[in-house]
Amino acid sequence: MGGRRQRVRARRGSGSIHRRGDRYLAQVSLGVDAAGRRIRRAKTVDTREQAQAWIAEQQAGSGRLTAPVVNDRLDDYLRWWLAFEAPKGKPGRRPLARTTLAGYRVDIERHLIPALGHRKTGQLTIGELDVFASRKLAAGYAPATVNRIRETLRSALNSAVRQDRLTRNVARYGGGVAATPPPVDWFTDHELALILKAARDQHFYPVLLLLAHTGLRVGEACGLRWRDLHLTTDPPRLSVVWQLDRWGDLVRPKTGASRRSIPLRPEVATELERWRQAQKRWADKHAENWNNTLDLVFTTRTGRPISQRNISRAFHRARDAAGVDHGSLKTFRSTVATQLADRGLHPCKTQAFLGHAHVATTMTYYTAVTELDEAAALLPDLGA
Repeated sequence: MGGRRQRVRARRGSGSIHRRGDRYLAQVSLGVDAAGRRIRRAKTVDTREQAQAWIAEQQAGSGRLTAPVVNDRLDDYLRWWLAFEAPKGKPGRRPLARTTLAGYRVDIERHLIPALGHRKTGQLTIGELDVFASRKLAAGYAPATVNRIRETLRSALNSAVRQDRLTRNVARYGGGVAATPPPVDWFTDHELALILKAARDQHFYPVLLLLAHTGLRVGEACGLRWRDLHLTTDPPRLSVVWQLDRWGDLVRPKTGASRRSIPLRPEVATELERWRQAQKRWADKHAENWNNTLDLVFTTRTGRPISQRNISRAFHRARDAAGVDHGSLKTFRSTVATQLADRGLHPCKTQAFLGHAHVATTMTYYTAVTELDEAAALLPDLGA
């Protein structure tokens, strides 16, 4: 009779893979950081091959976790950061959203690496970043774009500073430009009525009506599920729990403030109920080909998630037909903020309604100053 099979212990640092139901938990230790804390990573995947590939990927990048980056070329460091550090997000927060990561990639590959990639990371100067910003402005880029590129570099270098691999983050001080907030664009009540009237016969009319009366972000409207709607309460309400990103995936809102419950006007609730009945007819018509697996409110006639680009096209068709020559889908948000301010709602309540993390964002970038005629009547009469 053969002896019991002896368990072979994995080599230290090679990682481990454990079965967890139908999935696999991959774990790997990557040494210690500059503070002496052990660096551990773990991820659950579908197959053992995926687990092995993930461990190998983590080990490939682990050599960069503790070594100083002063003498590394900036392009090498930025690409490493984009692949291994940026997706994790800031310490204590959830992983970075795919849209944010895609924006980082554009800033790095299109702007930072072509201009500064040849420089040593530790030899960048504030003056170089200021010159970089000036050249971008001269090339026609908006100040907000230049500042966004600088924030990407600051985030990347912050990771090295936090890990004691770099002593100073020059992007904290250089590369920024003064930027006056642009004028807030908004629709008057007349313009808004014309746009909604022109959109009345379009497939996406309920989406545009909801955006016009709630100021939801487009991704929030596209990610709305039927279970998040409460059309029979008084007043009717909806809960913002998910967003639909550009890849068609449901993702959590970026900040806790974005998760909120807001009231609906009766005409919006009525239109959404009509849409529910239409969607049931489409589901019956297509039977097994109906594809609304996510239980989304807004879908195509075959049940698939709708594209934000198609909503934008529908909006622009309605806007042009209405004879309105300005505004985008985002203008619905600033219109709602301006309407609520004109009617005396407290700014903090408007902030909560729109789901902003800071009231300054609501007041600076979304609330327009409309008329000042009533200001004279509010001033005291001091006599002759």
